Order: sequence, then structure tokens, then C-alpha cells
Amino acid sequence: MTTIPVKNPAIPASAWWLATLPPLFWSGNFLFARAMRDAIPPFQMSFWRWVVALLILLPFCLPPIKAQWPRIRANLPFLAFLGLIGVTAFNCFVYAALHHTTVVNGALVNSLLPIATFLLAFLILKQRLSPRQILGVAISLAGAAVVIARGDLAALRGFSPNRGDLLVLVGMSFWALYTVLIRWRPLGLDPMALLGVTVAFGVLFHLPLVAWEYQARGGFALTPANAGAILYFAIFPSILAYIFWNRSVAVLGPGRTGMFMHLLPIFSAVLATVFLGERLAPYHALGFALVVAGIAIVTRPQAAKPA
Repeated sequence: MTTIPVKNPAIPASAWWLATLPPLFWSGNFLFARAMRDAIPPFQMSFWRWVVALLILLPFCLPPIKAQWPRIRANLPFLAFLGLIGVTAFNCFVYAALHHTTVVNGALVNSLLPIATFLLAFLILKQRLSPRQILGVAISLAGAAVVIARGDLAALRGFSPNRGDLLVLVGMSFWALYTVLIRWRPLGLDPMALLGVTVAFGVLFHLPLVAWEYQARGGFALTPANAGAILYFAIFPSILAYIFWNRSVAVLGPGRTGMFMHLLPIFSAVLATVFLGERLAPYHALGFALVVAGIAIVTRPQAAKPA
């Protein structure tokens, strides 16, 4: 019998760019959240970030939500769970962690995200890693480590996890789970409807945490700096990053998309250069080259197989 080769669909260039932007926005999220840690309590920082994001999203989300309400209602438990892990848990753990650890340590722990994503994709979606993809993950992780260690990998030997690092690890695990489960989103559900419903659930799940924190620590003053930070949190690492990330997962898959998180320390270094006056060094170029090479190896389509 004649075999017909099955061609793998080419990955559109837009998928690469879309997967690149969320780590850039989240790098700014790490820097600003760390800078504002003494001004805004962590759970309230996350809550008001998503409240503002939801208000911005409503005009765009309500029409598709109304049009597809029967499908949404049939999947409410699943969508609520996405909101719990991807909006509430992930962000609250990360913001709480930045009160106890540095941006560098947080970036180091977050560099484990692709590994966690591939592991969960294997356990839940039965997706296997090829030897080539394992090599790509290792190369990309090495690139992230070069940047985090500032070119001195021996410095990583002195890395000692603290309470904040463990919180980042828990938050990262929730995000890896969200990245995998988003592949099970209801077929045909409008992306804006999906985002609006999950964000709304995420805001609701914040309420008990915010109530507890307000009783324990009080609120915060709405200064121009605080308002500007919350507005940035709402627009870039919330609305735009989630739209682009969800779309990237739909095109590239959870494992491949998770690889782009290795760009987070690269972008953090660039932002530190722009906003904090730090200088780029040769190890930045080496780390960036390794990360891009690893991502290219992992995201390259598999060779065509006979049907």
C-alpha cells in the first residue's frame, strides 16, 4: 500500500512574536512588583491589578460572553478552575514571594517552568519529549542560568532557596498547570470570552485573601506611583500577556510555549539597563544566544512521518 507523507503545518512567524511578548511584560511585572512591595500589599496588588484589567476587558468580553453563554455555562467548573490557578494562585504566590526574595532568585526559579510544563504535558496530555527537544531545553536553561549568574556559573552553587523562592516555585507550578490545561478550553469559545470569564473568576477568588490581608496589614494609599503601577500590571502582564500566551499555546502547544519563559531573565536584564542604568555585558549576549538556540531546537516542527 502506498504511504502518503503527512506534512507538519508550518509555525507562523506571528506565533513566535506572540510567545516572546508575555515574558517581556512579565519581566516588567517582576521589576515593578519588587519595587512597589513596601507600598502595596501583595494580595491587594494582585486583586486591584485584575479588577482594573476586568473593567478594561468588559466592553470587549461581554458581547461574546452573551453570545456563547450556553457553552460557557456548560464549562463553568473548568473555567473557574482556570481562573483559580492562572489568575489568583499564580499571581498571589509570585507577589507574596517578591516580599521575601530578589528578582534574580525569582527569575532563576521561574526558569524551571518549561521543565514543569513538559512534565505536566506528558502526565496529562501524554505528550512526549524527543531527544532533540530535551537537548533544546537543556541549552535554553543553560542560557537562562548564564544571565542569572552574571556569567559566573560557579555563583549558582551558593544559591540557597528561601521562603520567597519556594513561593515562586509554587506559583510557577500553578502557571505550568494553567499552560497545559488551556489546551482543553471549550472548542469554538471566543478567546475574549474565555479571558473575561477566567479573569472574573480570578477576581472572585481573590476576595477572601484580600479580606484577610486587609485585616492583618491594612490597605494602601492611592498615590500616582501606586496607580501607575497597577495600571501597568493590568494592561501589559495581565490583558496583553494572557491573550498572547493563550494564543501561543493554541498554536505551539504548552511545552513549546513554556520554553519562551527562559527569555524572562534576558528581558529583565534589558529592562534593568533601561530603567536602572545597568550595563549589558558579554554574558548577556551569550545567554541570549543559548536561549534562542534552545527555543529554536524545541519549537522546530518534527520531521514528517508516513501516514
